[in-house]
Formats: sequence, C-alpha cells, structure tokens
Amino acid sequence: MSAERRVVFLVNPGAGSGRVLARLHAALAPAPQLVARARTAVVRSLEEAGEVVQGLAPDEVPVAAGGDGTVNLLARALRAAGMADRPLATLPLGTGNAFGHPFGLGTVRGALRAIEAGTPRLIDVMTTTHSELPLALVSISAGFESRMLAAVERRPAWRRWLGLVPGLLCVATRSWTGIGVTVDGEPLVRRAEQVYNAGLYNLPCYGFGWLMWPEADATDGEAEAVACLSARAYWRTLHRGLRTAQPSADGDPRWRRWRRARFEADGPVQIDGEVVSGMEFEVAIESRGLSVLVMPGGILT
Repeated sequence: MSAERRVVFLVNPGAGSGRVLARLHAALAPAPQLVARARTAVVRSLEEAGEVVQGLAPDEVPVAAGGDGTVNLLARALRAAGMADRPLATLPLGTGNAFGHPFGLGTVRGALRAIEAGTPRLIDVMTTTHSELPLALVSISAGFESRMLAAVERRPAWRRWLGLVPGLLCVATRSWTGIGVTVDGEPLVRRAEQVYNAGLYNLPCYGFGWLMWPEADATDGEAEAVACLSARAYWRTLHRGLRTAQPSADGDPRWRRWRRARFEADGPVQIDGEVVSGMEFEVAIESRGLSVLVMPGGILT
C-alpha cells in the first residue's frame, strides 16, 4: 500500500464496552503519519456505515476499528453498496477479535502493518436468511455460546464484561433442546436432542486468537459444523482444538464440513458475537465474498 493512501476508521461507540474511541486514540498515538492521513467516522447502524462507504474517496481504505461486530457491519455496508471486492482493513479494538487472528490482524501492531502495507485477499463468508443479521464472517451458534453472551449483554455496557464469570456460571453445565443443524442435507443434530453447543464456523480461530479448528480454511468454499452434546466435549474441544478434515457423525462432539446449512434454535443465537433471536434460517457459503487487507503469509489455511 502506498504511503499516500488515506484511511477512514469506522467506529461503533458501543463496541469494546463503550471504550473503543479511547482505545483508537491510544492505538494511533505511535503512528502520527497515519493519523495525518486518516479520518474517523462514528457509525451506529448499517445505514450510517452505508453512508460512509458511499462517500469513500478512491484512495481511502475503510477500516473497522472495533470488534467482530464492527467488522461485520462494515462488510455488510460494502456488500450492500456493491463493493464487496473493495478491500477493508481491521483494527482489533473489541474484546475477543476473533476475525482478525487468522489473518495476522489479531494485534494492533499487526493490523497497522496491514493497513499500511497489506495486500487484498478474498475470503469466504456465510450468508444467512436470518431477519436480523444476514451475514456472518466468523461463527453462528446456539447453546452455551449464545446464552453466555446473552447473559453478558443484559448488563450495562460499562460493566458488561464484569458479568462474564456470573454469566458463565449460569450456563456452564446446562444443555438444551430445540437446536437443530442440518448441513448439505444431512442432520448433524436434531431439535429433540440434548445439546450443549452447536455452531457453524468459518474461521479457524475463536476469540482472543484461540485456535479451535486448525484445518479450517477461510478460502476453500467450505466451513465447519460442530455439535457438542455435553459440556465435557465442549471444554475438551476448547482445550485441545478439533481436526475437522474427516467428518464424524457419531459420538460427542460431531462435525462435518459444509456448503449449505439449515439452522434452527428456540433460544438465542449468536452471529459474530451479536445475540439475535432464535428461529429457523438458511446459511450458505459464498466463496470469495469479501476482500480483506492482510500481510503476506498472514493467513491461516
């Protein structure tokens, strides 16, 4: 990337427990040359992000400064404007920042390097028919993950992550019915079964860079579907990771790779860390559906 290229930081002030603007100023303090070529746009909705995207100059790079929800918001705005092939960049100022880690963008330092000198890389996305969130870049899940996030979100923003431990304890050992996942016409888990957590995962990493699915590839046109029937299976998988190249339809956990899926949930669902209503909806992999600035060699496959 040329040194003359300008940058627009899109910031959702509600991200990062409401501290993302302060984090942005701290992150840019060591980079005065970049600051001189940058502007900041506060966006609270898809409409506001769309206005920023539509107003981009040809030499401006849109940067999602925040967490996974902010990246998702910018990606949706670009796609809605017919600009899915225009590279976006990220600056990880949220909490988990799961999106950036597979691309070498999990730290502020790595992300700033990619903003300055990265090259575009097309990656897969998950499109959904969910009425609240039609795009997922990282994950879609129900059970422990969605209910833990829902417990956290019920607290005021300034003390939200203080609720992580209480929220975790509320759901740490429970399992639920009413979750169904069918992938490429094959049922992975049925609604009548007791399930601890079931999800669709597009990237190899969880939040904080935790490598969960080491054989996942963000550019191969497929994603991972994993169902843990028990808490023990989930936490063992979290500790060890899970190789998913060969499917396993029996046992605990179960997993398959997929291209099209149907997801059903009676309770809350999380999509890229955002809690949405449970319902039945379709999910599909769109190959090469988004362009991201990454450093050479900075993508896990």
